[in-house]
Amino acid sequence: MISRGRRPGSGGPRRGRGQALVEFALVAPVFFLAFFAILEAGRFMFYYESLNNATREGARYAIVHGANTLGCSSGPAAPGTTSCDPTGAKVVKQVRDSAFGIVGAAITVTPMWFENDGTPGNNGRGETVKVTATYTYASLIPIVPLPQISVEAESSLVVNN
Repeated sequence: MISRGRRPGSGGPRRGRGQALVEFALVAPVFFLAFFAILEAGRFMFYYESLNNATREGARYAIVHGANTLGCSSGPAAPGTTSCDPTGAKVVKQVRDSAFGIVGAAITVTPMWFENDGTPGNNGRGETVKVTATYTYASLIPIVPLPQISVEAESSLVVNN
């Protein structure tokens, strides 16, 4: 008669399950750390690109709303003109509105107008506007040990209106 039971010393299915559990316990932390690191890297790049795009939109708003605009101009008034937004608050608002996915209050925006030689200027045609935005990026998942990173984006354009 042939015995269909387990042969002594074969280990059987119980030993295989234990081995798989040990292998998983060794590999899982490395796998999940790499997985969350990739997620955080993607999230960081998304915020960085979003901030770059927001500064471009703010600079574009500033050059379109120069001293010769028919509506409310933005920035320090050119000689012989008036500005309803001399501090550039509307440029700051445009940057915050354009920063997709980033909470607007967490962004520091600084618009500046310069003459061609780099001295402080106004919103007249041919002047340069530079919009700088900074954001402090913090890791969403605390498993990945990342310090807070200060992200800065800058855009410069020439006023054409």
